[in-house]
Amino acid sequence: MSLKSLTYTSLARLDLDVGELEAIHRTARAVNALEGITGILIFNGTHFLQIIEGAPMAIDELVERLRRDPRHSGIEVRDERPVKERSFPDWSMELVKVSASYFDAKDEVAGRLPATVAEPVKDRVFRMTEAISGTVSF
Repeated sequence: MSLKSLTYTSLARLDLDVGELEAIHRTARAVNALEGITGILIFNGTHFLQIIEGAPMAIDELVERLRRDPRHSGIEVRDERPVKERSFPDWSMELVKVSASYFDAKDEVAGRLPATVAEPVKDRVFRMTEAISGTVSF
């Protein structure tokens, strides 16, 4: 089976509340499990960073649904590539809420990533976490 990994960032709606964030997480877990999509969603209070992986068609369809979701805007695909195996095989969607500070966020993310995640994927997560924290430009 061919797999695709896609990383994107987006800007959360300014008035997004905890209940909506929890609803996003619940829905993502349920729908992704049915569609064979796995990944991680990082939220720092203003931005989302998500890595999703699965069958190419399922990923493309999910991205189209995400583009129509009014709870965030400015979706920017940061990385898209075929992969041989999943980085997050046990997570239909894991939500990691982090601090806006990159240094705190990096530690928070590092503490949640599975030990089996390949170094290039960890590096991508850390680079993008730094980018959404505003310490580097996209």
